Amino acid sequence: MRTKRYRAAFTSDVLKNVSVTRRGIAGFASDCGFPEEAVDDIKLAAGEALSNAVEHGSARETRRIMVDCSFDGRALTIQVRDEGLGFPMPVEIGTVIPDARGRGFGIFLMRRLMDEVSFERNGTVVRLVRRLA
Repeated sequence: MRTKRYRAAFTSDVLKNVSVTRRGIAGFASDCGFPEEAVDDIKLAAGEALSNAVEHGSARETRRIMVDCSFDGRALTIQVRDEGLGFPMPVEIGTVIPDARGRGFGIFLMRRLMDEVSFERNGTVVRLVRRLA
């Protein structure tokens, strides 16, 4: 099977760009054969990654957010990259649980909903993987 791709880029200054891109990723996952429940999980996890890119990647100025999705017949990989400086990553990111203010909940959700979650460049690149059952 040939690898399928979905790519998107948007600026962080228009919040509706997150929801439009999140829906695009969900549509791509559906086209790849993921069942509705998995598509809902993927949409939520991708939305958290996109929202984090907007919030942490563009605190003071408008920046671009790039999304690259691929499906090889077995797994969907979503990469979200922003142009920000990132943020200090905990040594054991897998142990992050939400604090009293709800900070860290997005990472917690991504880890619960996806098969793999990884971060590069201080969180400016987030990679999500969901395998087709």
